[in-house]
Amino acid sequence: MIMDIKTHIGVELLSAFDAGDLVQVDKLFFENNRNVLEVSQTENWNWLHKNLLGFDSNIPPKKSIEYLIKKGVPINAQDCYGMTPLHYAMRSKNAEAALALLQAGANPNIPNQDGVIPLSMIGGMPERLDILQLMLDKGGNVHHFTDQNETDILDTLKLYFSEDDVFKPVIAMMEKYA
Repeated sequence: MIMDIKTHIGVELLSAFDAGDLVQVDKLFFENNRNVLEVSQTENWNWLHKNLLGFDSNIPPKKSIEYLIKKGVPINAQDCYGMTPLHYAMRSKNAEAALALLQAGANPNIPNQDGVIPLSMIGGMPERLDILQLMLDKGGNVHHFTDQNETDILDTLKLYFSEDDVFKPVIAMMEKYA
């Protein structure tokens, strides 16, 4: 199957973002008349979403996310699944991307279509107390209920992970905001 030129340039852009080659990113946007603020029609993905769709915790690098933030790409935009860039950063365990988004004002309380908020995804990186602290400082709601749970985030962690040493500091920190 032959790739159309727009898709081909999109793939090149994502590769440059993954490599942190922002000179190449600027060149590709300029030479191909692409807009950093464009959004995919079907998925409603902006360039932050697209860059964070993978599952590698180190890709893209923080500087690529900061580049997009500085260019004005909306950090709290929701895609067709209700997912924000912060949801995707948390899902892929890209801690540096999550930090960049939070420092730029990303909201840790925006629910996706299943009622999951980025704060509730801290279980994937419980050792990253810096991210948890920033989410809590930004108003992270430890009492949020997802559509599928009858207990809130904090109570769920206490119920299932209170004996797990890696989660004890997470629970203790969240209790300060309860």
